[in-house]
Amino acid sequence: MKFNQKASKAIATWIILALFVLIIIPFTFHIGQLLWGIIFLFFIFWIAMLTDCLQRNENDFSLKGNNEKLIWTMVLVFLNVIGAFLYFLLVFVQNTDNT
Repeated sequence: MKFNQKASKAIATWIILALFVLIIIPFTFHIGQLLWGIIFLFFIFWIAMLTDCLQRNENDFSLKGNNEKLIWTMVLVFLNVIGAFLYFLLVFVQNTDNT
């Protein structure tokens, strides 16, 4: 069976595309599982910081201002993981250094 040059180039392109897809799909499946694991760890970290904030006394916050607990709770709820990292660095670590 003979193909002209244009047909053989199209067949080669489709074969390369098929091989590319067959290699990429399993690879992205494993990356997807890894990303779900990372998202789950961030979610657990966020819940831990939110729980710590809600259980902490108003006097235990580093800035001793009015409604400090409410402000940090709102930061944690609206900024999610970024708020959790901020809370961890600015409140959680500071309080463990003082005790």
